Amino acid sequence: MSVPVRVPEVRARSSLRRVLTGLAAAVVAVVLGVAVFGPALAADPELIVGLPYTGPSAANPLGTDHSGRDVLDRVLAGGQPLLLVPIVATVLATLLGLVLGAVGGYFGGVADAVVSRLDNLLLGLPPVLVLLVLLHGWGYGAATMTVVVVLTGTPFVSRVTRAETMRAVEDGYVVAAYATGDSHLSVIVREILPNIVRPVLADFGTRLAIAVTLTAAAGFLGFGSSGPNWGAMISQNVEGIRLTPWGVAVPAVLLGVLTVAANLGLDRVVGRVLR
Repeated sequence: MSVPVRVPEVRARSSLRRVLTGLAAAVVAVVLGVAVFGPALAADPELIVGLPYTGPSAANPLGTDHSGRDVLDRVLAGGQPLLLVPIVATVLATLLGLVLGAVGGYFGGVADAVVSRLDNLLLGLPPVLVLLVLLHGWGYGAATMTVVVVLTGTPFVSRVTRAETMRAVEDGYVVAAYATGDSHLSVIVREILPNIVRPVLADFGTRLAIAVTLTAAAGFLGFGSSGPNWGAMISQNVEGIRLTPWGVAVPAVLLGVLTVAANLGLDRVVGRVLR
């Protein structure tokens, strides 16, 4: 006996799902807006406005930090550094991994062996270890963080690209294109890349989330300038969390939403665009 479908219940669940999705999207939009446009809205984030770890007030809605600076101003100014360098570095890692994986998967043989060995070597390096070694050796900077993200992210992109390329070269359209006299470069660019771009772009969100996490970790560990940074704020204010938790809780929540949005949000966008 079939169970009758309860239309009102299905509609209620669908409406609830849409409401929750809308709320999640609104939260993500607010966090991204704070990260991108926050510095333009903040007053001087280095100005000392009161005693350390003072509770919220009308003048300082989130209280003050360990140095007596306004937490709200530092929150508004502390997200942008976690976006600019990770985005640029992740784009570079994706492009480099795309080239390496496509070359190894298409040509095979020695090229594939070299790419595979390089991927295995880099995959064996813990990202945090690479971060610490380069920060101690070169110091904190945009170039250092870019190298860290490229070294740790490229092999993952390369492996995804290589696997998809090896699958694509077996398809008839690639064989036909090569048989008609197209060059290797033409076959890769015109026939293979358009058919493997979806998994590569889907992986971009994961790489970006890890890049944001590594950049925040550098600030949390005390590297970088004294300027506001959500990762650094968590470390700096943890001693006074019992007096006023906002200097830790707010940047931690914003950082968590930012990394989740970079991962799941981009996957959802890529899926809809390439559907």
